[in-house]
Amino acid sequence: MKARLDMLLAQAPAGSSGACLSQLGRELLSQLAAARGFHCPVGEWSPRGKGAPQHPALPSPWKACLAHRGLRVIAGLATVPVGIDIEHVRSRHRERIAELIEFFPEAEVRNAIRTSVAPLETFYQAWTLHEALFKLDSLSGSTPDHVLKTRLDRLLPGKGVHAWHWQQTGWTISICCQYRSLTIRSLPKLLLRKTYGPLTSACS
Repeated sequence: MKARLDMLLAQAPAGSSGACLSQLGRELLSQLAAARGFHCPVGEWSPRGKGAPQHPALPSPWKACLAHRGLRVIAGLATVPVGIDIEHVRSRHRERIAELIEFFPEAEVRNAIRTSVAPLETFYQAWTLHEALFKLDSLSGSTPDHVLKTRLDRLLPGKGVHAWHWQQTGWTISICCQYRSLTIRSLPKLLLRKTYGPLTSACS
């Protein structure tokens, strides 16, 4: 089977709790499954806090991935391990950007953020790529000790991990996968850019 990723992005109602966001994510996963002809009742997804959602009726090799930030939830079903993360600009990050840059483990990444024409957007691209790599590694059975134990130089040509990102109106989504030929289908339609190095300064 080809490497495929189906995604849904949804906005939750104002005031939604973390539990509500997780429930919405599982509803989206069931919708994605139904679109592929799989009957995956919402109530049978594994509970939140137990890693990537799993469902007894989801056939192999399909795997679920889920992320949320603020009131936005992104859900995906893929035929191969895929890491997804979503972030939104927060005022405390804007105010502490110089301090936060120093937490990134790779000098090339720190320099890329400092010299970017849009340092906050580049910061979020780096952070979501680390998160997506962490989730990808976890799905592959080798969970790092911390999200920043991952390395973005794995996204360089020939290093084996490929990434795509989307940025607009303060939101950032990053996707990591070991398959360069990953076919991504998303609703709403996201104009995803392929990342050919640790960071790409251009934003969609």
